[in-house]
Amino acid sequence: CALTAGYAQQHPLFTQYMFNGLVINPAYTGTHESATLTASARNQWTGIKGAPQTQIFSGHAPIKFTRSSAGGLLMHDKIGVTNQYTLYGTYAYHIPVSTNGQVSVGAQAGASYYNSNYSSLNIISADATPDPSFAYNPSRWLPNLGLGVYYYTKKIYLGLSIPTVIRNEWNASDPFLTARQQQHYFLSAGYVMDLNADLKLKPNVLLKWVADGPFQYDINANLFIKEKVWVGVSYRMKDSVDGLLQFIINDQLNVGYSYGYPINALSAIQSGTHEFVLGYRIKKNKDIVLSPRYF
Repeated sequence: CALTAGYAQQHPLFTQYMFNGLVINPAYTGTHESATLTASARNQWTGIKGAPQTQIFSGHAPIKFTRSSAGGLLMHDKIGVTNQYTLYGTYAYHIPVSTNGQVSVGAQAGASYYNSNYSSLNIISADATPDPSFAYNPSRWLPNLGLGVYYYTKKIYLGLSIPTVIRNEWNASDPFLTARQQQHYFLSAGYVMDLNADLKLKPNVLLKWVADGPFQYDINANLFIKEKVWVGVSYRMKDSVDGLLQFIINDQLNVGYSYGYPINALSAIQSGTHEFVLGYRIKKNKDIVLSPRYF
């Protein structure tokens, strides 16, 4: 037999990260003046059996009369027969550094539960005998920490984060298996510029790299029309071209959709990636008008 190393996606990909920074940076916690809840669902590489599917629910809010804020992130990520359930609590401390700008320093702590249903696979061997390696369903709890820093004003943001600091091994007692959680690094930035009274342009960039892994970037441009509709396009390095559309229903509710057209080697056997996002901002007083959020 022959042995080879395998590499797979660990941290879920997101197209609309610029509308929910908590999925990549814990320092995003509390950057809104109100409590914010966000739900998203992503179906990647539609048409391929076992392709990644991700659902996320997050919430965060400033803590009254302090510079602190708190939040949480609940995620389910499924790839093939493996399910990952992740729960993180997040905290951030905000430091004013100018008239309009603040630096937020944040952290998150929690754990991921992994379960692989190997026994559901249809294994074909040369002698038609069952492979004992796939006769069980392994599972693991893996605790982890994340760190981030985030600078923001009403028109600009710049963030750096490491969502998984601890490089947990899947099974340290198995000499043939060296699977582990790798450290992911995210550098994100965006800027909102006024084109005229009705149009704003917001370019965004996300740089991603993994310990012992490849570098990747996302570049994006969104046009904000009359403070009601975002229309945008993104390019993910050697992977996809994405179209984005988000509607601002009112000062509390927004809904977004994106479609990713594949340009990689899988383009012949898949029909693209769909992602939905729903955001809700909580205001305690109905007479208060929440200021527009650009990120």
